[in-house]
Amino acid sequence: MAPNKKLPDDADKRREILSTALEIFVKEGYFSATGASIAKAIVISEKELFSYFETKEDLLHTIVEEAVHLLYDGIDPNEDGELQEVELLFFINDYFDSVEKSLKFFKLFYALRLQPGVVPLYKQELDEIVSMKFDVLNEYFSQSGAADPEMETEFLTSMLEGIAMNFVLEPEGYPIDAMQQKVLNMYVKKAEYEE
Repeated sequence: MAPNKKLPDDADKRREILSTALEIFVKEGYFSATGASIAKAIVISEKELFSYFETKEDLLHTIVEEAVHLLYDGIDPNEDGELQEVELLFFINDYFDSVEKSLKFFKLFYALRLQPGVVPLYKQELDEIVSMKFDVLNEYFSQSGAADPEMETEFLTSMLEGIAMNFVLEPEGYPIDAMQQKVLNMYVKKAEYEE
């Protein structure tokens, strides 16, 4: 008698669906991909697929939320609304660690973002998700004496994203550790950070 195969729980199935959807969005193009093509790749019915996610747009929004959480949950980890220098250091390290550990995900995610017309589909939601995190960074830079705290936040996050994109595009030989150290040295003022 063959052993019973354990069916994946809801969390496992959701992860499988999201991972497959992301791959198909990149391979077929977001606007060409269908629920049927995603369901077929996972070997489930389209009805079952949409019992986990209401629409294709819901899949996209969930993928974006996952990326945001991987990248920005390190801001204000104790959620007290205040960022200390040690927490900024934690955020920067966590950002780099997340990109390195989830390289395949981010390679696909950036490829999806570069497709014409995709970013406007989630831009408002993305702004809402990150605005509270960025408010904490803005306040930190204001307290640190930055002339333009919002610009400092935009600069830091743009620099991190640019480094991440370059690493994702060509991870072999990219000086990711040196880049991480450079960013840490730019933002940790009390003493240079060394691993």
